[in-house]
Amino acid sequence: MNRFALVSVALLGLLACGCASDPVRIQAGGTEAVTSFGIDLQDIRNAAGTTVQAMLASPAVAKATSGGRMPSLMLGSIVNDSSLNFDIDQVAGRIQEDLLNSGLFAIIATDAGAVEANRQDAFVSGTNTYEASKADYYLEGKIMELEATNSSTREKTYTFMLRLNDRNRRTVFQKTTDIAKQKDRGGAFGW
Repeated sequence: MNRFALVSVALLGLLACGCASDPVRIQAGGTEAVTSFGIDLQDIRNAAGTTVQAMLASPAVAKATSGGRMPSLMLGSIVNDSSLNFDIDQVAGRIQEDLLNSGLFAIIATDAGAVEANRQDAFVSGTNTYEASKADYYLEGKIMELEATNSSTREKTYTFMLRLNDRNRRTVFQKTTDIAKQKDRGGAFGW
């Protein structure tokens, strides 16, 4: 009987090891990616892509880019007003990349090296004007969150509200993208 128990335990151990799988490479943010109750990569791609496509199709952008003119754009502040702690540059960076690659906008660099170069140029020329103050447009926005519950379901809606302002502080384009997630409240792991 001991021998049978020992063989059974060994077989169960081998079976458990066989069930554990090696990591599988998937497309980031694709259909096989893990979807969270919070904001995940697919949500960021969706919000950024939807905003850029609508922006590029807007009459204000068509007018600004007519005649081969390439207006300059600076990414302003995108405020995360949700309960989630994530890197806002995931959103801003993807929007910037899509706009830059559209060939319709020149993006003003705001990294430390560009800021220092602007300061040096301003000092040498004897002005206090940085390149960033010459932007034609500024992209700003906010990410907000709403929550609703009933007896069996919890729902969170993340709202990405992004706007394009001109140098006269007029909003010339705004796009709101809502992403809703639902989760059952029941079961042993309910909250």
